[in-house]
Amino acid sequence: MVTLVFGGTGKVGSVAVRHLVEKGCNVRVFTHAPEKLATLPSSVEAAVGDLDDPETIPPAFEGVDEMILILMVNPNEQARGLAVVEAAKAAGVKRMVFVSLVHGPGTEKVPFYQSKIAIEAAFKQSGIEWAVVRSSSFFQSDAGLKADIWDKGIFSAPIGSLGVNRIDTRDVGYAVAKAMTIEPFETGEFRVFGPDALTGDSIAEIYTKLLGKPVRYGGDDLEKWAAFKGDSFPPWSLNALRNMYAAVQQSGMKPEEGEQKSSLLPEKLITFEAFAEQLIKGWN
Repeated sequence: MVTLVFGGTGKVGSVAVRHLVEKGCNVRVFTHAPEKLATLPSSVEAAVGDLDDPETIPPAFEGVDEMILILMVNPNEQARGLAVVEAAKAAGVKRMVFVSLVHGPGTEKVPFYQSKIAIEAAFKQSGIEWAVVRSSSFFQSDAGLKADIWDKGIFSAPIGSLGVNRIDTRDVGYAVAKAMTIEPFETGEFRVFGPDALTGDSIAEIYTKLLGKPVRYGGDDLEKWAAFKGDSFPPWSLNALRNMYAAVQQSGMKPEEGEQKSSLLPEKLITFEAFAEQLIKGWN
């Protein structure tokens, strides 16, 4: 059997690929930059193509039995995802896994949530066995905040005070590989969360402790945040993130009361403090 992975060189996908190889899977990674496979196990095969050129997608499915789809946030995300699903159907793929996001009230206004909802629907209507892994927001998003946290002493992401069970991409990658390899295959939606409900203030406190200098939360004012970060994102992304943070401030992003930890996750999850400690060492 061959497992085709889209997004296999990213933070979630590369972890999933390594776990798949450890489980004895034959893995092929779709990529426009095959040199990126140098960090993956040597047995991984490259399928060179471009998601914005749909004609390059079907050849990657030759001999493929199952497929994992992980897409980065992009204005063309929906078109890319739907093209992959159509190619999977034409190739007779037996089962497929999609990495999506935890949906909550208000997120339907966010373009990259809308894209994932449309792709989820295509999975469910494909006639192929499917699983959707819906993830909470990633710890690794903080890697791009060094100038704010380290230099300015501000945790700028306006996530509010209701609590977000952020999760490490390594735990999500583990869950994705398990969703694909579990026997018998389990069709359905799986929500994956990190171990702790984090707030803007609690994250700032963790950075203060680890850095040994004050770090404060930048606050919930979304217009102030957009002005502060305006040069860091293209306009479409800035507006989408503003809507996402508005939804998170209103509803949080955490398990519902009584919701059990997903069976796809490892027994011991990586904590935010452990991630932040590693991140800071890298900044040093």
